[in-house]
Amino acid sequence: MAKKGAEHEDSVTARNFCASPRRALYATGWILMFCIAAATLGIVSQQLQRGGNDYANYGNMMFKHVLGVLLFSVLLVFLMCIGHFYATIGMMTFWVLVAAVFWGVGAGVTFQSCPYRAYNCGNSDPLSTFAGTRWGEERFFSQCSRIVAMQGLAWAEFGLLTIMFFAMVGHLFTFNVRPNTSFYGPRV
Repeated sequence: MAKKGAEHEDSVTARNFCASPRRALYATGWILMFCIAAATLGIVSQQLQRGGNDYANYGNMMFKHVLGVLLFSVLLVFLMCIGHFYATIGMMTFWVLVAAVFWGVGAGVTFQSCPYRAYNCGNSDPLSTFAGTRWGEERFFSQCSRIVAMQGLAWAEFGLLTIMFFAMVGHLFTFNVRPNTSFYGPRV
């Protein structure tokens, strides 16, 4: 029986939390993941609220649908941030990979469906820059900086999730080099 006032060996205190860089890096990763998802949620929800349910209110149909993918990705990250306290690291490794795929798809499709980049949001004549597309219209071009920010946040979340996935795989598995191996059989 444990003595009164004695701490359990597995409990995390400030002293042993800071003694392990892995714990601090995981905590930093989960906090960053949550903050990036929350910022993306604000921009995505603003774009969905602004556009409504009519395709005419979006630059193209692909952009409207990628907002739904990003909204799902945000909700998935929020659920992961809540559930990672209760799940095993193996299960969270799987869900981090799934989330990374969704964020990568969302960022890539946003990049493909929208011609806005950080260097062309300040153009004085968007109709000539984006000639032949609806993106040059004022109602879409006024959202240029928000769309670029949303895309940047999606790429950042994809990168963070990818790094966390490989860190978790490295935490789960031990990779050892086998001696005397080659591609073409044993060495003579």
